[in-house]
Amino acid sequence: MAVAASKTLHSVGEAPKSVAVVFAGDGSGSGFLISDDGLLLTNQHVVGSSKYVKLKWSDGTESLGEVLRVDRRRDVALVRADTKGRLPLALRTSGVNQGETVYAIGSPLGEALQNTMTKGIVSANRVQDGQPFIQSDVAVTHGNSGGPLLDEKGQVIGLTDWGIGSDSGNLNLNFFIPIGDALRVLGLTPPPAAARLQAAGAPSASARKR
Repeated sequence: MAVAASKTLHSVGEAPKSVAVVFAGDGSGSGFLISDDGLLLTNQHVVGSSKYVKLKWSDGTESLGEVLRVDRRRDVALVRADTKGRLPLALRTSGVNQGETVYAIGSPLGEALQNTMTKGIVSANRVQDGQPFIQSDVAVTHGNSGGPLLDEKGQVIGLTDWGIGSDSGNLNLNFFIPIGDALRVLGLTPPPAAARLQAAGAPSASARKR
């Protein structure tokens, strides 16, 4: 399935408009638009076994989303919803480099803190249990899961997945699924703009064992 995105948001400041709180079962997470026709990415652990989820957007409006596909091992899910004219986020499928500035958007601890944005850097590229991850010190917590990780141009490079904490709190050792890998396992083809960026973009950083 090709991702249709004729026009996308390319601004970090505008990005929250395309990010939603995702409600499923008794919990919630985050998700973000990737296509004109309402495709939204989030984590499988956010949607769980739900066939339908509730989405709450930055302007307070709500809509119903249908879970189309999930990949439990990669922890990604594809949802379709009515975008009501919202633009998808731009996707960057080329590799990321250590030290790049990044921004995370999500709803830490629930909808009361919807669309919180935090800033950090790419700490490393890692492989955990045979899966590639982007490691970053950008602050995230429960409710951020499934939200986008953006570069300085507002392009999605990954989605929030998990972090390592301690009894005293989060250690800012957080891990993000590379957007290209999320698209691949869900059987999605990047939009032409993302494909062109991948062909001519930044060199990939080699994955390292942690």
